[in-house]
Amino acid sequence: MSETVRRRGPGSRAGGNHPTRVELLRSAINLAEEDGLDTLTVGAITEAAGHAKGTFYVHFADRTELLVEMHRTFHRDLFTRIAKIVESEIDGPTRARARIITFLDGCRQQVGVRSMLFQARHDPAIADLALRRNEEAAKALASDIRAAVDTSFETAVLLVSSTIEVAGRELAAGRRLPRLRSALLAMVPR
Repeated sequence: MSETVRRRGPGSRAGGNHPTRVELLRSAINLAEEDGLDTLTVGAITEAAGHAKGTFYVHFADRTELLVEMHRTFHRDLFTRIAKIVESEIDGPTRARARIITFLDGCRQQVGVRSMLFQARHDPAIADLALRRNEEAAKALASDIRAAVDTSFETAVLLVSSTIEVAGRELAAGRRLPRLRSALLAMVPR
């Protein structure tokens, strides 16, 4: 592979929607769903996608860049789903609860990917991206509760953290935890 390709920055490789990049990403997601983060190697990904190992590096600088893209994809899809579900709701506690429930249900629908991303959040690139996503979620949630509490953003930050905690516990339990969800939803200001 040429030095020119190696020197380009993350995301500048063969394009975000290039079919091979999408195949590699899908293969990585499928492997993560099946076997978790420990088996997610460049060799396993390229083999599952039916490509040579070097092809990976045309589309991703390294495994971390792939994990970042998996994180972005997971949250972009989940945030899009949340937006569709809450678009008909007016600002307020009902919409805030709908956001939280949709997030938790979305995590339950992609258990393997969410579990793998929980494991990966110790990587600084993933941790930074997760922090930005949490801020984005808190801003949206704050708009729903601003009429109910003066500290809407701060309250939303705590609600986002609590929601992530519930999602993690549900992942560990392998099922929804209705009492924990109920306690979380009771924390939403009225």
